[in-house]
Amino acid sequence: MAGVPASSVKLTIPADSLRKLPEGAVYRGKSGQANLTVGSDDSGNIVAEASCDSLQQLVLWYEEELARIRSETKNEISNDVQTEEKRPPNPVRVFTLGEWLPACLSVCY
Repeated sequence: MAGVPASSVKLTIPADSLRKLPEGAVYRGKSGQANLTVGSDDSGNIVAEASCDSLQQLVLWYEEELARIRSETKNEISNDVQTEEKRPPNPVRVFTLGEWLPACLSVCY
């Protein structure tokens, strides 16, 4: 399996700016799959939340891998299928006993 590339994000925020943020306002940073949100809560504490979208990257990788395998399998199956040659019917008709016996009896009698 191909690895998910590492991502990191860095925010440099002066402490004074964090204290002066309006209620509900945050600083956000994103780089690759890495996300960072920094703000403050009602008590004046600094709150930093980080997340990574690596799970989404893995889902995309598995979807691509599944599509590739399905395509390969379909190609292998179509290569393995053998065509059956059908011969045209024989122009010389073979008569069965039930067909020629009545004709012969009517001519002979």
